[in-house]
Order: sequence, then C-alpha cells, then structure tokens
Amino acid sequence: MTFPMRAVRGAFVALSVWVLSLVAPVAHAQDLLGQAEEAYMNVDFERTLDLARQAMATGRLSPDRLARVYELMGVAYAASGDEDASREAYKKMLALRPDAQVDTNLAPRLRSPFMEARGYWATRSDRLAADVVLSRPDRGLRVSIVDPLGMARRIVVRTRIAGEMTPLDEQTLPAESGVLAPVAGLPEADRIEYVVELQDEAGNRLVQLGTNDTPNVVGREPVVAGGGGGGTTREEGGGVPGWVWGLVGGVVVAAAVGTGLYLGLRTEPITLRSAVVFE
Repeated sequence: MTFPMRAVRGAFVALSVWVLSLVAPVAHAQDLLGQAEEAYMNVDFERTLDLARQAMATGRLSPDRLARVYELMGVAYAASGDEDASREAYKKMLALRPDAQVDTNLAPRLRSPFMEARGYWATRSDRLAADVVLSRPDRGLRVSIVDPLGMARRIVVRTRIAGEMTPLDEQTLPAESGVLAPVAGLPEADRIEYVVELQDEAGNRLVQLGTNDTPNVVGREPVVAGGGGGGTTREEGGGVPGWVWGLVGGVVVAAAVGTGLYLGLRTEPITLRSAVVFE
C-alpha cells in the first residue's frame, strides 16, 4: 500500500507542530531563568525578581530549576528589605533541595533569611516527598504525599503495562495523601510502568518519579527504576503472595525435621568424603 505524498507531508507537519508545542514553552522558561541569572550577576535584584516570577509562571520548571528560581527570589526579596518573603522563598528552595547552599559572598543581611529557613527545616522530621504503592486489590497505584508547606496543587500520574508500546495513560488527581490512580490491566499485569509528578499551582514539578522516556517500574519482579527522586515505590505484600512464602517455609521445616529424624535413627556413623564423621 502506498500513501500519497501530500498525506505524508501533512502528518509530518502535524507532528512537527506537536513537538514544538511541547518544546517551545520549556525553552521559553529556560530563557527567562537565564535572563534572571544574568540580572542577578549584574546586581539588578528588581529585574531578577521580575524574571524569576515570570519563569515560575510558565509552569515548565523541573525541581532543580524551580529550586534555583526560589533561591534567586530569596536573594532579591532580601535585597528589597522584605525578609519574610525572602525566608519563605528560601524555605521552599530547601524543600526541593534540602542540601542547597547560597552564595557565600552574599552580605549577612541577604544570608540571614536563608539561615532562618534552614533552622526551620532543622526542627522538622518531615520533608516534601511522594510514596507510590502498587495495590492489586484496588487495581491501581496508591500515591501518598508529604507536603509540609502546602506547595502542591495536583498529582499527575501516567501509567501503562510494562512492555506495551502505547502512550502512557495520564490522570490528574488532587494533592491529597492516599489517592488512588486506577490502572488498566490490574490485577493481572505483572509489572506497571509509571510516572508520578507532584505539581504546584502553575504546573512546575515539585517531585518527579520517573520520566516519560524512562518511567519507573513496579511489579512482581524486582526492576531497577529510573528517573526522578524524592519518593519511594513498592508493592503491597512485596509483590509475592503471603501463601507462597508460607508454603516455602513449610517445605523447609519439613525437610529439616525429616533430616533430623533420619540422623537420629541411624545406628551406624555417617562418613563424608572430607573425613568428617557424624555419630
């Protein structure tokens, strides 16, 4: 079967437009962040704050880039004398990157809100995170979140049966702990590929588990998961039914008892090739 060249060209154009619609906003966000960095280097804190806000409003930032935006905002707010806003920006930066530091060359009044934000987190045991559990009885992924600052607005979950050459099925759920994302193919499917994103109001990613190119995998077989951080994944029951382990345990115990009885009833010593003798 042959396809008209016009149809092929039309499909190519449509694909190109779709790719650009995904790439262009990301490039725009990165450009705004780059301009904010330049303004920061020029000690133009008013422009730094304006560009950082614009970059955040694009809703296309990764956790690392979003943390950098909050850092720039923290410095800019402190420079303008708004210590409360600066401290809040730094707290959110540290929620995304707990080990983050600020420029050691900053004046003490610009570093002070950061030190206070770090002190806030030092008194807490909870951290921004997401936890994913495969629940076969409920036919889905159960997502739990920890969000001390209330930064998240939605949970985006993309799933498919591992190995299938189909697009990931996307669902948007409220940013609540213990939400269930139904997965087609459960409970029968052995493994499930998934991407989980915890997003803020603009759509920036706060926590990302897996990516569309390298989704995480959970299921009956142990698989090394790729992409993302800030969370955990597991299957209820460890992926193996409890009765299986009970059966295995019973076999082992029975074998041990049988061996003991056999040794106890023998009247002659047992000699092994190593010359060790058991009476």
